[in-house]
Amino acid sequence: MKKILLFVFAVLLSFPLMAQDKTPAEKAKIKANRFAKDWQLEPRQRDNAYAVYLNQEQKLAEIASLEATDADAFRAQRKAIRAETEEKLMLSLDKYQRRDYKKSKSGKKKRKKRKRRRRG
Repeated sequence: MKKILLFVFAVLLSFPLMAQDKTPAEKAKIKANRFAKDWQLEPRQRDNAYAVYLNQEQKLAEIASLEATDADAFRAQRKAIRAETEEKLMLSLDKYQRRDYKKSKSGKKKRKKRKRRRRG
């Protein structure tokens, strides 16, 4: 009897661990919502971001088998997919959001130029 109860308890504890696996659509929805919240997107822009992230997740799922066989090719393709996603996301932003997005991705902030004073 104790073994049966222990088994049932172990099975019940394992359900949340198995539920951690998300589908590409769920992952894309989470990423799109986070992106929309960060950039204060309109509904149309949010839909575009979801489509871009869904495409990214589907492509990443397709190349997942490469991770075990050819790690270098996997990394190269993953990098290309992420670069493509960044480009497509920029297209869904308006010109002011795009400007701010480029600044945040470049990591550079504009510095004010100092004028040199002439000594004379």
